[in-house]
Amino acid sequence: MWTLGILRSEITTTLRRHRTYALLAVLAAVPALIGIAVRIETGGGGPGGGANGGAGPAFLTQVTNNGLFLVFAALAATLPVFLPMAVGVVAGDAIAGEASAGTLRYLLVAPAGRTRLLLAKYASVLTFCLVATAVVAASALAVGALLFPVGEVTTISGTRISFGEGLVRAALTAGVVAGSLAGFAALGLFVSTLTNSGIGAMAATVGL
Repeated sequence: MWTLGILRSEITTTLRRHRTYALLAVLAAVPALIGIAVRIETGGGGPGGGANGGAGPAFLTQVTNNGLFLVFAALAATLPVFLPMAVGVVAGDAIAGEASAGTLRYLLVAPAGRTRLLLAKYASVLTFCLVATAVVAASALAVGALLFPVGEVTTISGTRISFGEGLVRAALTAGVVAGSLAGFAALGLFVSTLTNSGIGAMAATVGL
């Protein structure tokens, strides 16, 4: 019971921080910027629109034909830098931030134990990974539906699938992206245990 209580507490604390809101807002803005850029570049969308026609990455080219592809494009764009950076900030501050604020000692004297506390911290960071990826995907889907046509999806291989199946594949892709951040989250949490400086831990994790 105590373990579930501390798990809920850690997840709630992580997601309700102002820094978390700011990170999620930045992540939500990335798909919007990509969608607007593609819209401007293609002169309003549609097949072969714009001066460059079909040039560019396959996902970005497909976005003009179906807004659902903006989800895949946004996930591909945020995975190398933006998502790891956001996860690094949250994971790096998970332990070091508590130590710096002086609240970690009160958690350690509780009957949960250090191992359970560490697992609860890791679970809260993993939850942030899921939420952050979901925010990117949801923002991309909304912007894609607003700026581009949606409907049956023609994959890059030429196969046509229904919009519902396309949504399922987009959700599965988002899940894979979130799962791929688990290792980075663990690394950030490890770095966070090595210092009492939250800022130092965040900088070190993001720098990795």
